[in-house]
Amino acid sequence: MARYAKEYYLMHKDIPVCLMEISDDGALGRVRRNEAAADHFPLGGQMNNMKFHEWWRDRAIPKTRHGAETALQRLGYSSTNSALVNNLALSLSDCYWIRPRGEDLTWKDVNLFTNDFVDTFGELTINQDHMIDLRKETRFNCATSQGELQKKWCIDKNGRRYMIKGNYGQSYQQSLNEVFATRLHEQQRFPHYTRYSLVQVQTDGNIEGIGCMCYDFCSENIECISAWELLQTVKVRQKESYYYPLKNVCLELGMDEEAFTRFLDYQIMTDYLISNTDRHMNNIAVMRDPDTLRLLGFAPIYDSGNSMFYNTPYEKLSYIKLDEIRTHSFVERENRLLQYVRDRLLVDIDKAEMDFSIYEMDVVERQIRIPLLKKLYYRKIENLKSFQKGKDLWKKY
Repeated sequence: MARYAKEYYLMHKDIPVCLMEISDDGALGRVRRNEAAADHFPLGGQMNNMKFHEWWRDRAIPKTRHGAETALQRLGYSSTNSALVNNLALSLSDCYWIRPRGEDLTWKDVNLFTNDFVDTFGELTINQDHMIDLRKETRFNCATSQGELQKKWCIDKNGRRYMIKGNYGQSYQQSLNEVFATRLHEQQRFPHYTRYSLVQVQTDGNIEGIGCMCYDFCSENIECISAWELLQTVKVRQKESYYYPLKNVCLELGMDEEAFTRFLDYQIMTDYLISNTDRHMNNIAVMRDPDTLRLLGFAPIYDSGNSMFYNTPYEKLSYIKLDEIRTHSFVERENRLLQYVRDRLLVDIDKAEMDFSIYEMDVVERQIRIPLLKKLYYRKIENLKSFQKGKDLWKKY
């Protein structure tokens, strides 16, 4: 049986929401809730203790993140959970953190939105062979973030927080895809998206490569809650689509139905155009005021890198059947996602013409790959035109 070495308060800013026992390796033990602050308890853990344990586990950096094992060894952590505890479970996505019982710490003392920090864990996963000066560590040397891709949080000269992301394998296509998606949203004049730009990173072997960066859309006054966490507040039937349960939760929390539908209509159709197959429930989120708990609407569209057939070998691109693409989202078939769209004309097809020259910056098959990517994209445009004229693409005619 695990031995629980210390007690911590889970804090929402300066509000203690529960007292937790946590072992040396970061495992959660007994939890005693503060019923007087029940509204501030994490939404994803409100249903029962099992859900809360899952919420806590999900808060840690994934063990499967590329370079995580090496980074843990170099920083002296036994696990990503122990790293989570050592860094007080701080995040740049919300206002939750843990305060050791008996310590006189406040939100002002520790939060990552206003205090300086060095994300040494992120630095080591992106720049695995790059020696950094660990003496520059602050007490809080990594922030929690989801996903398996290498990520690093930084602070610019104006104090703004931004994230740098790498890529899988030797290709830079995931980072290039983020910028491609950014340009599509710009052309559509859709205001609610995360702007990505390209940056230089060091890849395996200390080689200069290309990554991407975006500024944090959260702050002390805006926190993010994933769709996956929202769905933990309701029971979803096996094999049921997440779309309508998510809609019900959002509307119960005060979101306007038109705002819900309009955002997802646009996201579904633009994801279809760029063949984003990874719009899972951690890649959709809502924003909330951490003080009033008022819902502020959807978080701007983010994480569109797993698109444009980034993981399909060149020799298989010519054989892709667009009506059989599988996706991680509300349903498994990409074209069936379009059945949820209510305003088919929300995306302006005339503003969907794209410049593909950005892919010339990649290092893998760029000269032979670009024409095939372009061909697939314009086939998607033709499909979406048919959809806007009334054709239900998910039906066999």
